[in-house]
Amino acid sequence: MNRPLVKVCGMTQLEQVAELIELGVDYAGFIFYAPSPRYVGTKIDPAALKQQKGIKKAGVFVNAPVEDVRERIAAYGLDVVQLHGDESPEYCSRLQGMAELVKVFRVAGDEDVALITKPYVPVADAFLFDTKAQAYGGTGKKFDWSGLQKATLERPYFLSGGIGPDDAAALHSFLKDNNVYALDVNSKFETAPGIKDMELLATFLSRLGNK
Repeated sequence: MNRPLVKVCGMTQLEQVAELIELGVDYAGFIFYAPSPRYVGTKIDPAALKQQKGIKKAGVFVNAPVEDVRERIAAYGLDVVQLHGDESPEYCSRLQGMAELVKVFRVAGDEDVALITKPYVPVADAFLFDTKAQAYGGTGKKFDWSGLQKATLERPYFLSGGIGPDDAAALHSFLKDNNVYALDVNSKFETAPGIKDMELLATFLSRLGNK
């Protein structure tokens, strides 16, 4: 079994982005949402990140003004925009063509995900499913993946929500029968908010790539 694509989100150190590249990670995620403890803020120089090659750079936004998103795409050289708030299809359409667009849906697992994603099919390149919570941002908790098993989705999707080092076996089973485009991991692989444990990541990636 080939391992799925992997995105490591909540990056705050440029040197750790370089380590992700060494591990063969496909996407690095940067949070541009000030209330998040993983807010990238001024922790990474935009010009230095823009020059970084070998990994796709994803910016995570929550109900940000469109112009702010456009400015950060240009400044940081973002390849992907991940919209984690209440952004409408019309909002998404204003960013089309500037970067790959991933619309996030926070779910419990019992929703009709095909129905709730349908308005975004014309404007999103992919979807991401995360655990439903009152506040925006990740919870570090899982949702019931079974709701995705019966859904016929018109876009590829990222699976997120509390995926941790011990989930490789469960993911093997789920990925075998579901068309998951990529996995999104974050807080379960940290020593502190925004600081990743590269040994944990390396072990997890190895387990994902083995039957």
